Amino acid sequence: MMNKKQRLSAEEMLEAIFYDMNLLVVEKDFYNSILLLTDLGRTLVNAERASFWYRDVRKKQYWTLAALDSERITVQEGSGIVGASIENNETILINNPYEDERFNSEVDKETGFVTKSILCVPVTNGCGEVIGAYQAINKIGEDEESKFDSQDIKRLALAAAYCGKTLEAQLLREQSQIDQLTGLKNRRGFYDYYDNNMASMDASQRAGIIVCDIDFFKKVNDTYGHNVGDAVLVFVADTMQKVVGKAGEVFRWGGEEFIILFKGCDKEETAKYAEELRCTIKDSECQCENQVIKITMSFGVSEIDKNISSEKNVKSADDKLYIAKQTGRNKVVS
Repeated sequence: MMNKKQRLSAEEMLEAIFYDMNLLVVEKDFYNSILLLTDLGRTLVNAERASFWYRDVRKKQYWTLAALDSERITVQEGSGIVGASIENNETILINNPYEDERFNSEVDKETGFVTKSILCVPVTNGCGEVIGAYQAINKIGEDEESKFDSQDIKRLALAAAYCGKTLEAQLLREQSQIDQLTGLKNRRGFYDYYDNNMASMDASQRAGIIVCDIDFFKKVNDTYGHNVGDAVLVFVADTMQKVVGKAGEVFRWGGEEFIILFKGCDKEETAKYAEELRCTIKDSECQCENQVIKITMSFGVSEIDKNISSEKNVKSADDKLYIAKQTGRNKVVS
């Protein structure tokens, strides 16, 4: 969370606001923008601490997008003041938190911090859906009894609105990079990931790439129908993610074709992952609509050459996949 212990004068507050706003005009990075907006909100209400929370609907959790000087804070759905604000789409102002049953005082007991006042504002998207919350803690005033008030609610709502617009834009961007069937990053997500992780590697770093596809996938669709074909694609995507784990990033390239990038792996190490994937899928069964489907896959493996484009690196591995397909399928060519 962001910390501040001294009350700002009106002139200092105005200067701080202008400073943050000027930075926001040129800032392109999402997380840096969120940090600036969180700092702006803290300044607007003269709070000691501030945090911006994201509502992760899929995991049924809330976690901090902005939390300086600490690891990301994660709480379960419906927990605490943030949970109440998000679930009820309610602005919550509390100047006596230890007397409020929604407040979890255990954190203060563990850290020694004393929470005196809380202001929490829900953050919504353009459709009015709650996607997060902005929380300010401990109003800084001229005395120890300073409390948040209705003016602070209006000020914090301004920062929350900016946070909502920024978060919504980022979520829409991320959604455009996700394949809706498998949940993997799509081709657009591949290029974004490649530019941010592979293209920026230094000369000493190694990376591998796998291009692979499902053997005779058209026969699956023709024989069992597209529902079963979709189930096979989901099965393959899930299997790949389990085998690869945190070692690599899996993408759906298109149709029945997938790409996997491994940062920190040379060609031999990448080929071992490909062989493990080949064996795991060959020995597994996909069950759908009372059908048991046995499938195999073919793999092309290359090492990333940082001196050529992402397209040429994909083609290098794809050329090896072509050899695998032409020489019997269900094999790894590196």
